[in-house]
Formats: sequence, C-alpha cells, structure tokens
Amino acid sequence: MNFDNVPALKNDLLNVIIETPKGWRNKYNYDPELELFCLKKCLPLGMEFPFDFGFIPNTIGEDGDPLDVLVIMEDGAYPGCLL
Repeated sequence: MNFDNVPALKNDLLNVIIETPKGWRNKYNYDPELELFCLKKCLPLGMEFPFDFGFIPNTIGEDGDPLDVLVIMEDGAYPGCLL
C-alpha cells in the first residue's frame, strides 16, 4: 500500500487512513518503507482502543511522522481504510 497519491484534503474534506480500529487490542503503525501495517504492541487483556486511530496522508508533524488523527464514529473501520 502506498499512500503517496492520497491527498490530505479532497473536496474540502479531510482524508484519514486508519491504523488502529476501535475495539481492537492490537496497535498498528504504517511503515512507509515496507508499505505495510505492522503490529506495534498489544493492550492488556480487557482493554481496547475506544476509537479509530489513524493519520492524515501527505502531512508531516514535528516528529517526522504524518499527523495523527482520532476518529469518533459508532462502528470501527479497518487498518488501511480511507475515510
């Protein structure tokens, strides 16, 4: 997966790529060199991510990574999903 061609904005809407879905215990990060989502860590049993976490493609934050985003919606998405 290569997100280089996905703009940060399209038709005045923000594009977001989901890395870690709501309700999952596994934390994933996108690795642009491998062009894959890689498992970073697992939350302890009984804990889960309360919302979808992702990034805004083609942006760069102070840490050198794309800008992070928290998506609040009823149902979770999947890693790599474009919202």
